[in-house]
Amino acid sequence: GMYDQIGGGFARYSVDRMWLIPHFEKMLYDQGTLIPAYLDAYRASGDPFFARIARECCEYLLREMQGEEGGFFASTDADSEGEEGRFFVWTPEDLVAALGAERAEFARRFYAVTPEGTFEHGRSVLQRGTPAAEAAAAAGLKPADLEAFVAGVRADLLAARARRVPPGLDDKVVLGWNGLAVDALAQAGRTLDEPRFTAAAERAARFLL
Repeated sequence: GMYDQIGGGFARYSVDRMWLIPHFEKMLYDQGTLIPAYLDAYRASGDPFFARIARECCEYLLREMQGEEGGFFASTDADSEGEEGRFFVWTPEDLVAALGAERAEFARRFYAVTPEGTFEHGRSVLQRGTPAAEAAAAAGLKPADLEAFVAGVRADLLAARARRVPPGLDDKVVLGWNGLAVDALAQAGRTLDEPRFTAAAERAARFLL
């Protein structure tokens, strides 16, 4: 729940002892310290899970947090439309509207979205629930490429969420926090062999200098 399952990036902190419900504000400095930690874990273990999280966090920074001049913004708020977390949480009906009935049933199981909700007003914070293969089988789906299927579901949910009113953006460019982001993206570019991350780091560094 602390991790944005469809958009990448980590929330600022959790408000419950299970680390499920986040305070939905996202801070640049958290991404700048957690991306290198996940890259370290990937280099030490070879586990692609850690590489995926690092990559998705970098994609989030490039997509939502980098300004036209190259610097990275400070944070995004927890609230939108006057409600904490409204931008980030889902009901089963929201999933159906975004994905159609069959894929929504997969997503409901995969992301642990319940009719009762895990948050307020019957809405759920997305988390990893049933493993993908089991969730697909339970939904009566037999995707030829499970990894591509999951990526497609995630992309469609991200597109649906983009049509919501987003949280407020704090567009300050804080030098120290940007230094962390530059370091994180430079490491990610090298470790993940992703030139776009390296280029984003270089662009931000030039702007800061």
